[in-house]
Amino acid sequence: MDEAKFLKRKVRSGTLDVHPTEKALVVNYDVEALILGELGDPMLGDRKECQKIIRLKSLNADTNVSLLAKEVMEKCSLIHESKLHEVEQLIYYLQNRKMNEEQPSRPASSTNSEGDLERAVISNVDSYIELLYEEIPDKIKASALILQLARIPDNLLELTKNESLLSALARVLREDWRRSIELSTNIVYIFFCFSTYTQFHSIILEYRIGSLCMEIIDYELQRYDQWRDDMEKRRRYFETTTGLVLFPSVTSTSSDVDKKLKLTDDIWTTEAPLDYELKRRSTEINFHITDAEVKRMKDDLEKYRKKFKNLTKKQEQLLRVAYYLLLNIAENTDVERKMRKKNIISMIIKTLDRTNTDLLILIITFLKKLSIFRENKDVMANENIIEKLPRLLQNNSNIDLVQITLKLLFNLSFDLKLRGKMIRVGLLPKLIKLLGLNEIKNKATILGLLYHLSMDDKVKLMFNNSDCTQLIIDMILELEDDRFKKELVAVGINLSINHKNALMMIENNRLQGLISKAFRTQDSLLMKLIRNISQHEVLKEYFVEFVGDFAMALTQSDSQDFILELIGVMGNLVLPDLDYAQILQRCNLIPWIRNNLVVGKAPDDLILEVVILLGTAASDEDCARLICKADLLLSCIELLRAKQEDDEIVLQIIYVFYQIAMHESTRDYLIRETNNEAPGYLIDLMHDKNPVIRKVCDACLDVIAMVDKEWAARIKVEKFRSHNQQWLEMVESIAVDNANHLIVDDDESLPPYLNDDLLKHTMLFPSGTTTSFSTDDMEMSGIKSTDSGESHSRPASRYSRDMDDINEFMARSKSRMSVGSGIEDLYHNSKVRFSEADSSHLLL
Repeated sequence: MDEAKFLKRKVRSGTLDVHPTEKALVVNYDVEALILGELGDPMLGDRKECQKIIRLKSLNADTNVSLLAKEVMEKCSLIHESKLHEVEQLIYYLQNRKMNEEQPSRPASSTNSEGDLERAVISNVDSYIELLYEEIPDKIKASALILQLARIPDNLLELTKNESLLSALARVLREDWRRSIELSTNIVYIFFCFSTYTQFHSIILEYRIGSLCMEIIDYELQRYDQWRDDMEKRRRYFETTTGLVLFPSVTSTSSDVDKKLKLTDDIWTTEAPLDYELKRRSTEINFHITDAEVKRMKDDLEKYRKKFKNLTKKQEQLLRVAYYLLLNIAENTDVERKMRKKNIISMIIKTLDRTNTDLLILIITFLKKLSIFRENKDVMANENIIEKLPRLLQNNSNIDLVQITLKLLFNLSFDLKLRGKMIRVGLLPKLIKLLGLNEIKNKATILGLLYHLSMDDKVKLMFNNSDCTQLIIDMILELEDDRFKKELVAVGINLSINHKNALMMIENNRLQGLISKAFRTQDSLLMKLIRNISQHEVLKEYFVEFVGDFAMALTQSDSQDFILELIGVMGNLVLPDLDYAQILQRCNLIPWIRNNLVVGKAPDDLILEVVILLGTAASDEDCARLICKADLLLSCIELLRAKQEDDEIVLQIIYVFYQIAMHESTRDYLIRETNNEAPGYLIDLMHDKNPVIRKVCDACLDVIAMVDKEWAARIKVEKFRSHNQQWLEMVESIAVDNANHLIVDDDESLPPYLNDDLLKHTMLFPSGTTTSFSTDDMEMSGIKSTDSGESHSRPASRYSRDMDDINEFMARSKSRMSVGSGIEDLYHNSKVRFSEADSSHLLL
């Protein structure tokens, strides 16, 4: 060593980490000392791994993380400037970490005091494995050191190559997990680190760690129940002995206490000190016990409660890492299926009674993932999950817990029975209250839930007693972007089916705002909402001032869906004060209507709405004459030929015939100018299988029979045939068998041309055979029949267009429309006439 002349020292920075128990950063670095010769050649050297702890005493919730990170970088030369972002992230983590409740946190006892903190070195893994064969304290120490290594992602691959290590850890966990909750937590945490990467899942499955974790969870849940039973026995003994009742003190102003109290009223899990008061039912009983004895018993309870809380806290750390590991490996559906068979869902739902917010967020996330499969959802329903969730929405201080709970509820709300349970447990008022808060990121999920709940007609009534309806409309009017516009309008569409909700929607001039916004944005969904409002009889008059704007927009809008809803609104407005003739002429709608009555030029749903509009407009006699003059009735007949298989279009066309027949000035046109085609079709349709079509045909033919003797006779014969079809077929069959002809008596009630060719060859049935009359009640989809005696009501048309582009996780929207209000008095003395100024304030 005589040639040694120089000593050289090198410092190499390593990884950064957070201190497990303190608000501090841990800087790992290596020191290398070299003894150099005269020529600078290294002669002897040594390398030592070191650690520096940077305590952040000033760190609190209001600390500026960026500034603190820069200050740390300036004062510690061991951290390279390129790691500024990493330092910020670690400080941010420390700022939001709750002491003793890290995600998931290393047990405090797995490390020594800050001065004796031992740093794990991957080259010493063999020595750690040897400690795993010693007693429990040594096993805890070894598992804690291995956990340090596993928490560094760069070490995981090398650790997986060490089969002796993995086998030893799995063996110790399998044999000793009941002996130490701390040891169990460390080892499960090590395997949790592996579970964060899909490529290492095979290791967890190979050593059956998932099954072992489920066994541990089940055992810990049972043990918790035993602890609770023991505490309850102690409380009952105290209360029966002293005549006092225990409750959490409400004098504490701690924010943590408030958070706990929001989640539970359980005296064992709150942070508030215990207090007691005299039982009211026991005031007449004299308990021979001194105040000192009461104080001693209360102090004993406090001591047991403290012990119970400490055990619970450690247990929840173990539960958290175990559930987290299972959640990670459940990305494999086969593994998830095995978990379900081993009752994982029941275990999770049982854990929902805890108050640890981080644990609750984790298990709710797990349930949300599981809930997308029907089998899992059914198990959750059987375990009464809905009853356990509303209390979690009361914890407004933790937005993340509320948000993930809402997402789980949304997944479950696709089930009809579970939606009913949500209503019964009082979830609706909570959702409405949350909707009124300013938390934006929850609104889309809340609206999705309200949309599903509002699909039930009985639930729609419950919105009448809240401010939700007005709130929805106000949000629609105020919203300027598309963040959750579709969800808002979808809820509004459902609610507007109820007439009380619809009335609240248009109060305070909201209808003007809705129509203005719909025209400005050309939003078909918003127009659908307006259309639903217009279906209610008591609200139709509010739309009179806007009819001119609707009519003008039909020829000016470029949106087909928007036009469809517009014409639907006009078709709903059966009002005696509307001059439809002037509207059609002023807005030049006759050519537009004619073009949209041609099959092939317009889609069927638009054709249907145009026919409905004609039926509404034809209630005005002036407009009925205009329809006849423009030969729109002939277009309807052509349409009837082409669409005779479409019950809805057929039904609405014959209603147009009925409206034309009701006016003296147009009745003859229906019979004569159509070359008797219209009455012929009506006779054919008397045999239709749809009872509503038959009913409207009867009403129309009755009107024709009153004014035309020739058709009256034909109609009489056809009605006889219709009502006596079976008898006629039987007589005809007998006559054929006997080779005789049917002889008809000379009776004035039955015309002599019963068997003439006049009624054998019809327009819709050219073969000469008519459809057999059936008395079965074959109510067609989307068409409603009404039993109104002599007064025939307007037929209802299906209004169930699918709502496209509502969110992926949202169901299809179907809203119903009840068209018209019955066959009204069609002769009106007073009419609203529109001047040019009347129809200008909302034009496109």
